[in-house]
Amino acid sequence: MSPAVVLRSKFVTPGSSTFNNYISYMDREDAKQNVKIDASSDKENDFDVFYNFMDYMDDDDKQGELFTSSKDKLDDIEKLKVKEQFQLAQQNESPMWQDVISFDNEWLAKQGLYNPINATVDESKMRSVTRETMRTMLHEEGMQQSAIWTASLHYNTDNIHVHVATIEPYPTRERMQVSDRESNTWHEEYRAKRKPKTLDKMKSKVANVILDRTNERNKIDELLRGTILQKKENNISLYNFRKTDKLFQEAMSSLPDERKQWRYGYQSVNAARPYIDEITEIYLEQFHPEEIHELKAKLDEEVYVIKEMYGEGSDYQKYKETKLDDLKKRMGNAILTEMRAVDKEERVSVFKQKIAMRELHVLGKENQKSFFQRYHAKRNHNLHVSVIRLKQAMRKTFHDYKRERDMDEFDRMMDR
Repeated sequence: MSPAVVLRSKFVTPGSSTFNNYISYMDREDAKQNVKIDASSDKENDFDVFYNFMDYMDDDDKQGELFTSSKDKLDDIEKLKVKEQFQLAQQNESPMWQDVISFDNEWLAKQGLYNPINATVDESKMRSVTRETMRTMLHEEGMQQSAIWTASLHYNTDNIHVHVATIEPYPTRERMQVSDRESNTWHEEYRAKRKPKTLDKMKSKVANVILDRTNERNKIDELLRGTILQKKENNISLYNFRKTDKLFQEAMSSLPDERKQWRYGYQSVNAARPYIDEITEIYLEQFHPEEIHELKAKLDEEVYVIKEMYGEGSDYQKYKETKLDDLKKRMGNAILTEMRAVDKEERVSVFKQKIAMRELHVLGKENQKSFFQRYHAKRNHNLHVSVIRLKQAMRKTFHDYKRERDMDEFDRMMDR
């Protein structure tokens, strides 16, 4: 599956022919050209499209109008001002950052942004996508106040591209020593390379602005919040109490002596983790089978959406795995919290037992029998209360997880 969104990025130095050609093309108003990009290519030739960047200006069909962060269309005076800013940036040795955002036309049509019959795209939406994406880039690189950019839409039969060029009229980035391989010399340049995380966030922003999945994810939360809150504590069976209790004791006996180490993600809990995970599984299967089935179905749907947008080469499966691991971790910590409480109660109980045994020595035989009956009845009651308390803690954790699960979905997915 080819990706629906492709981002190609590079930069050029102020002395390069590309920088000069870009400025000169700001004056061109002839020859509208259709330029194709190989979405699977990393070739620098892909950026030859920048030579034709301004060929779309002033087109009567309004294809490819030059636009900026604040203007949908530039008049002649505004174009001249932009050109002067690019010339000033070149004189001040600013790099020029070039980005090509390429879209699969069929996918755009599916999102209601492209009409394949008359080959037109929702340019207003595409400008909005570009502005949000560039706002993200400038924020991540700390250039919100210093950089300007221009962009244009390009049409062709295969896919639609947005081409963006960014400069700093007065450069703010640090300078660094760069080696010139041809002359075997060193010289200073402004740092031009952007962080990989920045490029990932740009691509995520493109997808998020076009394909807003907020409503779908909120539906998951609403479904789970409504059904989980209606659950009654007495739904659990005695059999499951016993089964959970056995696993509970196995887990506790495998935990380290240091109670501060009782955290799900700690290596010191490795031996106990399988028992804790099984308790979680029993709880979810027993009390939330429909919700978990629905959750996994929705996660599979999100995985498909991610795969469709970013292609086979992306870590689209990681999204589901990360969400389920997060749920498991939250549940695990809820169980460990209850285990700490039980451990404390047991230590108090041992202390009280020692005192009780001393008192037992002064009792008669009949009084001793009555004493043991009361003691074991109280112990069983305490165990029952502990299991109920565990279920309450897990129930709250499950609800909290579902309420919070959709924060920064695609950014987290793409941060690699």
